[in-house]
Amino acid sequence: MRKIIAALILFIGANSVFGQNLNLFNRKDDLKNFSAKTTYVVIQGNNSLEDIVLMDAVKEHWHLSPYEFCNMEEFENIKRDTNFFFLMKVDGQFSKEKEPAMEFLTLVKGSENSAEGLNNMYEVLSLPYKPLNDDSGDEFTYTAPFINIIQAHILKVQRKKLSAYIGLSAYSDGMNGANDKEILFAEDDFGFEVTQEMLDEDFKGKARIVTKEEIEKAIDERRPNTLVSAVVAPSINQRGSFCFKMLISADTWELYLYRKHRMSAKQGAGLLKEDYKRIAAPYAF
Repeated sequence: MRKIIAALILFIGANSVFGQNLNLFNRKDDLKNFSAKTTYVVIQGNNSLEDIVLMDAVKEHWHLSPYEFCNMEEFENIKRDTNFFFLMKVDGQFSKEKEPAMEFLTLVKGSENSAEGLNNMYEVLSLPYKPLNDDSGDEFTYTAPFINIIQAHILKVQRKKLSAYIGLSAYSDGMNGANDKEILFAEDDFGFEVTQEMLDEDFKGKARIVTKEEIEKAIDERRPNTLVSAVVAPSINQRGSFCFKMLISADTWELYLYRKHRMSAKQGAGLLKEDYKRIAAPYAF
């Protein structure tokens, strides 16, 4: 959605979910009545592959509220309506970045102040989707699971409002119940050298380095007792950029682990040694 969303930049900080000010979560207008409100899925509207993948994922897996599809022109006309939510892809820029480097899949609520910018809309959740200017299509593997993760977060906030404050950070020390599951890592997911022999020893034979195609197959098959890795980072390592690292259940599409680190000359993209230790910890017993 390069041409359509070029002007819609979500400015992101490092503290809350993906950066909206915490006071936005103090508003009385929360997510209790989410199922009674329409969610508009903003698409490019030109039958692009990006549109088709997102539309198919929503049609098959979105179940928390009524939904409709709209293009950017329609979004501009209705974004002030507080009765609507909007699921869309936007360029995200962190406070120390010179320019956006990542695209996020975000769910926001209509706001009377939306004319002043996307940052003035209530952000429910944003997930790192893909590096900008990356046409590999790797993000399509995770589109449907991300739809599920967003809905699961809504349900958590409805049950416990604290979840709105914590956001995805609640999964930074996750891995509960993971020690009986096999983990599939993509070949280039690590920021340091890792061999299959290391995985065999540290994960008791329950972790493998595989191709991206096998990860996609595991998600499509909803393979039981399996976790898959997802590492999303900018193509260019600029000052202030973050690398995002996730583990997702292949069968239930639940988020098991979410971590991020600020990239630097010494720390590039990929899972760090501290991430590796955190993930391997449950398998030590």
